[in-house]
Amino acid sequence: MYKNKKRNIAAGQRRPFLSRLCWLTLAGLMVAGVGCNRSSNSSQTGTVAAKKKLYWIQPLKGHPVHQMTQIAFREGAAKEGYEAEIVGTDSMDIGGTVALAEQALARGDAAGVAIWTGNPAYNPLIEKIGKSGIPVILPHFPAPEGSIPGASGVISCDPADYAAEAARQIGKAIGGKGAVAITQGSFNSTENLVSEVFNRTMKQDFPNVRVLAPIEEGFDAPAAIARASAILEGNADVTAAFSTTGGGPVTWANASKEASRKIVIVGMDYTRVNLDLVKQGEVFAVIAQPLWEESYGAAELLAKLNKGEKVPWWTKLPAPFLTKDKLGPYYDLLDKVEKAIHR
Repeated sequence: MYKNKKRNIAAGQRRPFLSRLCWLTLAGLMVAGVGCNRSSNSSQTGTVAAKKKLYWIQPLKGHPVHQMTQIAFREGAAKEGYEAEIVGTDSMDIGGTVALAEQALARGDAAGVAIWTGNPAYNPLIEKIGKSGIPVILPHFPAPEGSIPGASGVISCDPADYAAEAARQIGKAIGGKGAVAITQGSFNSTENLVSEVFNRTMKQDFPNVRVLAPIEEGFDAPAAIARASAILEGNADVTAAFSTTGGGPVTWANASKEASRKIVIVGMDYTRVNLDLVKQGEVFAVIAQPLWEESYGAAELLAKLNKGEKVPWWTKLPAPFLTKDKLGPYYDLLDKVEKAIHR
C-alpha cells in the first residue's frame, strides 16, 4: 500500500505601523485582485515581480533546528535579490502562526511564501495565498501533488527512504533481537509516515524485533526525557530507540543514562548537541534531514516561479545516515550557521 502512496507523492521582524489610509489602500488593492489568480507554475505578473520580500512562515520560531532553516532561507533569498522576513510564534501554535502570517501578508509586499507545514490546519492559508497569485513553496513536508490547493511545490527528502534505512541500520546494530521504541515530536503527516515505514521495514527484515507503538515525545526536554525513561522502565527488552524529531538524541541519551542502560539510539538532525552525542558514542547515528538545503532551496524555487520558470512539484533531496565517521562536513556547516546567528 505504501509503495502506491509513495508513487503518488513522488509523481520577525515587525514593520513600522502603516497609517490607516495606507493600510486601507493596500487592503483595497488586495481585494481588487492585485497579483491575479494563476496556476502554481504560471508566469509571474509584473506587479508581484516588482515586490522584493519572501516570507518564511514557521511555528516554534526559536527552536535551534528552526533557526537553522531560517538562516538558510535568508541566505537563499539574499542570493536571489530578495529581503526575507520570518513570521511565527515561539511555541507550536498553529493558529497563532496562521494569524501572524495573515497580518504580515496583508501588507501586500510578498513576492513568495514558504510555509513549514506538516499539518492540514495550514491548508486554508496556503489556498488563500495561492489564489492571490503569490507562489507558495512547502519545505520539509512532502505531499502528493494536488493535495494542497494553492501550493506551487514541495522541497524535502523522502521520509520513507530514511525511515527504511534507519530500520535496517538499527536492526543490524542490535543483532535482530530485542525491542525498539519510537518517539515522535508530534503526530503529523511526515513523522507518522516515518514511524509506519520504520515499523514495516523492521518487521520485513528483522521479524524477531518487537517495535513498540510510537508515543509523542513533544518539545519540552524534561518532559520528553521522562516519557522515554518511562518506556525503558516498562520495557526491559528495549535495546534501541528511534526518534523522528530533532530533540530525540538528547531525549534518549539522557533517558539511557537515567536508566543505566546502554541502547542503540538514532534520531534526527545535525544540531551541534546531536553531533556531539554521536561523536561521544552516546548516540549511534543521526539522520541528516536536508534542513539547510531545503530551506535555501525554497527561496531559489520562489525566485524561479517569480521569473515565470516551471519547477517540479517535488524537489527531492537526500538525507544521509550520519555515524561517527561522517560528521566533519556537518560541523563545518554548523560553524557557518552559528556565525550567522551571532552577527
